[in-house]
Amino acid sequence: MTSTAARHLKHSLTSIFRRKGGDGAYTRLFDNLEPSQQGVLLSAISLRPSELPVIGSLQTSNDWLVLTTERLVWCLGGNRLELAVEMIGDATVDLASLQRRGIGKMEMRELHVMTTTDERHVVELEAGAPFFGAWNVLKNLGVRNRNATGRG
Repeated sequence: MTSTAARHLKHSLTSIFRRKGGDGAYTRLFDNLEPSQQGVLLSAISLRPSELPVIGSLQTSNDWLVLTTERLVWCLGGNRLELAVEMIGDATVDLASLQRRGIGKMEMRELHVMTTTDERHVVELEAGAPFFGAWNVLKNLGVRNRNATGRG
């Protein structure tokens, strides 16, 4: 049974995604994905009874991402990784690297997720509105986590 807290968190993160970005071709609010896309992602992560899916991205069978109310799970080039939502410390981009490679703001796809223990992970998302929506959602989770631990 999903809790009121999980429903509230999903609502809050959904609102941020809509305000700061939006759905794309293959990165969307989970509820807005095609049923077949939802099925592929749900079979890849096996939702826990207490968690709700928030954002889904399905580019290929080896490149996907799901953010739930409890964890961030992604596969990049066939390498599957998972982080508890409470471990998200920040989300950033490497602007210097992007500038050197001639990648503009609207072409950004690589997001660096920093954990509360200072690990860095790279996730890849659809450029444009979906990227900015997801970035802001992950930054918000980082702020929540830093505030909860007094590190903010």
